[in-house]
Amino acid sequence: MTRRQLLRLLAAGTGAALLPAIPWQRTLATTGSAASSPFLTSAELAILDAATAAIVPTDGTPGARECGVVDYIQSLLSYLPGSDANCDRHVNAADVTATILALNGTGGACPDGGDGDGSGIVDATDVTVAESAVFRARPVFAGGPFSGREPQPHFDTGDTACLVCHGIAGGGAGAAAAAAGTVDNYPPDFFREFLPLPRLRRLSWKIRILGAGAVPEAADNPLASDSLEVDLRNKYRLGLDSLDSRAQQMFGKPFVQLSAAQQSQVLDKADADFVTLLHYHTVEGMLCAPEYGGNRDRIGWQLVGFDGDSQPLGYEIYDESVPGHYRERPDKPNSGPNPDEDCHGFSAAVNAFLAVISSAALVQPGGPFSAPYCFDVPA
Repeated sequence: MTRRQLLRLLAAGTGAALLPAIPWQRTLATTGSAASSPFLTSAELAILDAATAAIVPTDGTPGARECGVVDYIQSLLSYLPGSDANCDRHVNAADVTATILALNGTGGACPDGGDGDGSGIVDATDVTVAESAVFRARPVFAGGPFSGREPQPHFDTGDTACLVCHGIAGGGAGAAAAAAGTVDNYPPDFFREFLPLPRLRRLSWKIRILGAGAVPEAADNPLASDSLEVDLRNKYRLGLDSLDSRAQQMFGKPFVQLSAAQQSQVLDKADADFVTLLHYHTVEGMLCAPEYGGNRDRIGWQLVGFDGDSQPLGYEIYDESVPGHYRERPDKPNSGPNPDEDCHGFSAAVNAFLAVISSAALVQPGGPFSAPYCFDVPA
C-alpha cells in the first residue's frame, strides 16, 4: 500500500470526525505577514519539504507540497501561547499594547493582565509571547461559525443567495449578478477571529511546543513527557537532523538530494515515532480548514471528496410549511446523490478497509457495505 493510499483510507475512515478537532491554526503564508522568528531554518525546511512530499507525493494529483503542509508545520513549531491581555475574547495586536501597558503598571481590570506565559508576573517575556502569538505565528482555536466561503441561503429556494434575491438591490450590479447566477452576499470570515486560551490551555500548549521542562508544575508528570505530541520543537529539530544523517549513512548524500524512492527507504529506517509524527501532521496539514494554515486552496478537501464547511448556506433550511419542517438544498440533497454527481460506489481498496473496520466492531460486527455510495476514492 502506498502512502497516498494510506492517506485516502484514513480520510475515508476518520477524516470527517477528525476535521472539527484539529487544533492548529492559519500560517503566515496565508495571512501575508512576515515571520520575524520562524523556528525551522531554511535547511531544516528543505528536509521537511522533501519528507512530507515523500509521505504524500505529487503523482498526477496534488500532494503535500501543493497543500502547504510545510508552512503548516513551520507555523505550529513557531507558535508560543499568547494572552487575551485586554479580555475582549480575541487575540490580536491590541493584546500586545495591553501587555506593554501591564508591564508598565498601567494595565486594566482584565484578570489575565498580560501574563502570557503563565508565570504569575508580567515581564518582558510576556511581551515577546504576545508579539509571537499575533505576528510571528498563530493562535490555536479559530472562531466561527462562518468562514466566508459559503454565501447566505435564499430562503425560498434553499439555493445560493444574491442581493437581488433578498430584495436588497433592485438593479445595476446586483441585478446583473442575479442574472449571471453569481453570488454576492457572503458573511465575513469569522474563522480568523481566533479565540484566546485560558490559563490551563496555554500551559498545555507550552508543554506541547516546548516540553514539560518549560512548565515547572508539569515537569514530573509522565503524561507531559511521554506523549508523542509534546516537546515538538525538540523532536522536529532532532528528527530532521536524523533523517539527514541516515541519508548520508545509507546513500552518501543529504536527504534532499536523494531520489523519491531513496527518501522513502530512509523514512522506513528512521525513528518510528518521528515518522509517525510526520504522518500525523502531514494528514492534518492537508485536511484542516484553510485558516489553520494547510489545505491550501482547499486542495486537500478536494482530494478526499469533502465539501468543507457549509455555514451559513447549510444543507437544509427550516420551513414550518413542509413535513418535518426542513427543506433540502436542491444542489446538495441529504436524501440522495447530488444531481451533478455520477454514482460509482466505493473503490475496492475502500471497500476492503470498511470491511475490516466493520468486522472488528466491538459491540456488533457488521456485514458488507452494499449500498452504492455516490463518490469514489481512487485506489
